[in-house]
Amino acid sequence: MSKICLKYQLIILFILGLASNVQSQYIYDTLQLSELEVISYHNDLNSTSKVTTLNSIARKELSLNDIGELLSAYTPVFVKSYGRGSLSTVSFRGTGASHTKVVWEGFNINSPMLGQTDFSQLPGSFFDEVELLYGGGSLIAVSGALGGSINLKSCKSLNDNLLSIRQSVGSFNTYNTSAELNFTISGVSSGTRIIRQSSLNNFPYFNNAILPSGREMIQSNANFITKGFTQQFSYRISDKQEITFISWNQWNDRNIPTIMTNIEKGGSQEESQKDFFSRNILKWVLQKPKTKWEVKGAYFVEELNYFLQTSDTLKNIISLIDSRNRVENYSFAWNVSNELKKNLILKAGMELRQQQVVSNNYTDSKHRRIINSYVSLKTSFKNMLTAEALIRSEISDAEFVPLMPMLGINYKPFTDRDFHFRVNVSRNFNLPSLNDVYWYPGGNEDLLPEQSFEAETGLDYKIKLTGKHIITLSGSAYTSSVKNWIIWLPGDYRYWSPENIASVHARGIELSLHINGNFRKIRYNVFGEYAYTRTTNNSKSAKISGLSDIQLLYVPEHSANGYLNISKMDYYANWSLMFTGSRNTSLNNDKEYSFTLPHYIINNFSMGKKFKLKKTLFDLRFKIYNLFNVDYQAVLWRAMPGRNYEISLSCSILR
Repeated sequence: MSKICLKYQLIILFILGLASNVQSQYIYDTLQLSELEVISYHNDLNSTSKVTTLNSIARKELSLNDIGELLSAYTPVFVKSYGRGSLSTVSFRGTGASHTKVVWEGFNINSPMLGQTDFSQLPGSFFDEVELLYGGGSLIAVSGALGGSINLKSCKSLNDNLLSIRQSVGSFNTYNTSAELNFTISGVSSGTRIIRQSSLNNFPYFNNAILPSGREMIQSNANFITKGFTQQFSYRISDKQEITFISWNQWNDRNIPTIMTNIEKGGSQEESQKDFFSRNILKWVLQKPKTKWEVKGAYFVEELNYFLQTSDTLKNIISLIDSRNRVENYSFAWNVSNELKKNLILKAGMELRQQQVVSNNYTDSKHRRIINSYVSLKTSFKNMLTAEALIRSEISDAEFVPLMPMLGINYKPFTDRDFHFRVNVSRNFNLPSLNDVYWYPGGNEDLLPEQSFEAETGLDYKIKLTGKHIITLSGSAYTSSVKNWIIWLPGDYRYWSPENIASVHARGIELSLHINGNFRKIRYNVFGEYAYTRTTNNSKSAKISGLSDIQLLYVPEHSANGYLNISKMDYYANWSLMFTGSRNTSLNNDKEYSFTLPHYIINNFSMGKKFKLKKTLFDLRFKIYNLFNVDYQAVLWRAMPGRNYEISLSCSILR
């Protein structure tokens, strides 16, 4: 196997070198346009896999929130949230949190230790574009995303001078501040963004874990504060070359509340987490009529300190965890894109990555070296058929990971209708996280990479009605078989350890309807999305124990989102709802006891007005979260807030 992989690595390197010399008439230069507010969601109908880009309305609606809250409100992915300011993870299509990869400006920012990303630490105001790649389509951006990937982009044109400030005040002493400043001096463009978010998070809730009938309580030890900034510098060397530096720095400090079941057990508990990270990228881009080159390097550093101390009623310490971790990530990557001939586009690239972790949870410092390369070809025939083939190759610590191919087709059968049929198949591999391998005690150095075989088919139909109305219908069906699924299980020595034991089958359908247009000077945007997800353990042990028909933990079988935006003149209103189906919290199949969290529906409403004074634009907004005061738990025994309010004011000063 290693000889075969080495051969493909050499072929990819040869193509990378060849691509820069191929002649064509393909134009890569981009025209910088003034800012345009996109009304509809952008779904690439010519894509061979499902791709969704969130629009500017959705991002502005939750620009002071984190990306996890944005995805929860406007996409069919499942967001597992422990409460605002607390851990938040995202799962695609019935897979796990470690199977969702987050890519920022082309670099994977998932924690090498945990293998996942905390979405509560991704401020929405830091990103200009949020793109979702589902299933095998994620191989275009990154390896290991068995469910899908989320691409975040912060770099943007800095041609216009702009000062923008936004402040919000909300229930439970919640304050959010963001600011942005862009300017250009002597050919150097600068863009600065800052955020500060804080909350006591002391909301009332009903604790149904206290017998016999529950009790109204106030959430405590849940306050948090987040501070951070991004800084971008861009210099246009010539009409064809540009160099960009961007730095993202953030400090997070949060207390973690006690779960409902432990509040009245006596004693006390102190739990908190403090972390800091700095992510820095230097990028050079060369754009010619024939070729586009991109060379970039990155240095990421993260420090995370987790503290937990429990005491009995006599203040004797029962347990103490003081986890201190430092992660450094060095990356170098380059990509090239070229049109070999008309309607035949070649893309190729390579990344070298060095990860180093120093943790008091490991026996010593740990390293991981990864070489990741890819090559893809995309062609179209008579604007009716688009075909795409991609192959990724990865070497981890001198060990070859089997090849990861993807093949997709998009067919447009009617020349006079925007109707598309797509299908793709792929194979993907996800490496165990460093915690899976080296955590002490419990790490398992014999773990195998998780392997998935995926297939997807879908239909997309865009209809332009008389007047200014557009309807977009989309549907997808998928199936995914994951082997060597990594799961942590209790061992014989009173600690947990990961094993490759599960064979998981995920399948489902996703439906969406988007309508937007104008009606009697009223602009509207409506969408609805529904996802059916069925994920089960098909291993032999599960079949023997009778667990093969039980939905995996925290995977809702049914979920849906809805959204309505209307505006007239400078006034606007938004209504969103989120339905999350019931979720298993245990694989125990004893029907006499419920291990299922019930479904819930959350409604949010906002309204506002925009107005202008000279060169300053103002936007005043009032929002109600959880409009109908629903009592729910996204995670078992973790309290969530009822109805709460927020008022915000933003102002932008243009040149």
